Amino acid sequence: MEIFETSLPGIGVRYEFDTARGRRLGVLVHRDGRRELLIYCKGDEDSCSETIDLDTAESAALVELFGGTKITERLSDLRHDVQGLAIEWVEVLPTSPLANRTIGDGKIRTQTNASVVAVLRGEQSIPGPGPDFQFGVGDIALVTGSHEGVAAAARLIAG
Repeated sequence: MEIFETSLPGIGVRYEFDTARGRRLGVLVHRDGRRELLIYCKGDEDSCSETIDLDTAESAALVELFGGTKITERLSDLRHDVQGLAIEWVEVLPTSPLANRTIGDGKIRTQTNASVVAVLRGEQSIPGPGPDFQFGVGDIALVTGSHEGVAAAARLIAG
């Protein structure tokens, strides 16, 4: 499959490809990191039938769901094996009380009985971050535990 890359000065980069069934899809990566999923009209490759804005967390989730890494596959298997296990991706927002603070500062495990088992930072994945790991704005934390614990940890992390 061929992926077409088009630089859009002042905007970002557009990536497009044709599916095996003849549909054209694209992703517009804006200079500020925002992404748009582009679904082109059948028979008119210059017009989109729909565009969907995605924030950082949604983009990461979509990549995971499409198999960008094997984490989702492994977590899905684990979720079926362990009754009551909850797993959630939580973005560290600029308003988060833990932005630029450590996991230990948040006392996440102590207060919620949930654990941060990995963090996505841009293109980098950080498995098993310790209590001294400092969250940055835009980080996406993978939290696991009971449903109640994960919900409480998500509130702590996201604010």
